[in-house]
Amino acid sequence: MFKSVQRLNPLHRQIIQRINFNGPLTIADYMKLVLTCPSSGFYMKQDVFGRSGHFITSPEISQIFGELIAVWFINEWQRFNSSRPLRIVELGPGRGTLASDISRVLNQFSFVRDQASLHLVEISPHLVQIQEQHLCGNVSVLGKDNFTRHDSQTKLGLPITWYRSLDQVPEAPGFTVYIAHEFLDALPIHKFQKNEAGEWREVLVDINANEELRYVLSRHPTPASKLLITQNHHDLNLDHLEICPEAALVVENISKRLNNNDGCALICDYGYDENDTKSRDTFRAFRDHNQWDPLKEPGSADLTADVDFGYLKRHVADQSHFYGPIDQKSFLENLGIGVRLAMLLKTADEKQKEDLVSGVRMILDDMGPRFKFMSMFPRYSKHLFKTDPPGFSSVYKSPI
Repeated sequence: MFKSVQRLNPLHRQIIQRINFNGPLTIADYMKLVLTCPSSGFYMKQDVFGRSGHFITSPEISQIFGELIAVWFINEWQRFNSSRPLRIVELGPGRGTLASDISRVLNQFSFVRDQASLHLVEISPHLVQIQEQHLCGNVSVLGKDNFTRHDSQTKLGLPITWYRSLDQVPEAPGFTVYIAHEFLDALPIHKFQKNEAGEWREVLVDINANEELRYVLSRHPTPASKLLITQNHHDLNLDHLEICPEAALVVENISKRLNNNDGCALICDYGYDENDTKSRDTFRAFRDHNQWDPLKEPGSADLTADVDFGYLKRHVADQSHFYGPIDQKSFLENLGIGVRLAMLLKTADEKQKEDLVSGVRMILDDMGPRFKFMSMFPRYSKHLFKTDPPGFSSVYKSPI
């Protein structure tokens, strides 16, 4: 017996209509619809972060994470010349927790505070409201779903501006730091699989007779497979590939900006480097902190895929200087997370001590091996300094 279209959620019905009209969807088009459809996309109308949401991020677990990131920013700003304005641009700031922890650290140093500003790139009007409430204590953007730029001031007095895309963030003199924490993994991917003849074919989303979503393999090369699969991919001994051209465009955009006006970038995400032998079959969904079928009840779960750091580095190899990727555990230990934890424990009560220690253990031991950090600098910078930036070489070792 066929399932009635009327019993499906609105986004599922929209996807069926698209498939009936244009044929099977690429995974990239499916992700765009599921995550950012204005009417019912996963990120557009709900708070999906934190323990009460669908997944939790490192800044939500431990304040020390954001504090160390802020110190890293200040250090790089000073290394390059701290007499200029410091602009911090965060891509996909979630609930604003990381930006809040960073701004709190910036506010503790008057020589930084007077020159610093925050710039948040967020596509979801609903999340902008949550971020503004968290950072500024009010929601002046309420009802302005079509804004392209929104200016305000944080509770600590820092200038803050929201944009809908990175292209809308103006380039300006000074030193600009870009942070992308769990941002690239949500960008749409094209997924490929080898057929029985050993040829790469694109994985698509189709419907069966009961109007349920299913994966199918393209019978012939698609525009994406012709454009994105290179000889490097043919040389890999793999049966699955995931390529994210939008992530490459973001990195290319940042790279151009770093070379036009001084700055650096820090990327933290699930991912692998070119030398990793792990599976490239990573497309998945999360709902209520559990893994979920990506094709089930579209719009009700987050969609994600591991970031191919090697692909990103190759894309702008002649434009940027890279450090990493290095796993999150090593990066945070190298920055001295154990030292910062010991300082906080001195003035904490028993409950606070328990929360601080458990939070650090989670971001080091549970999440630490799975996440990677990579930094980007202007191409000329490799001739300026004799040492690696902090975090990418050993300085401290955590005592916990």
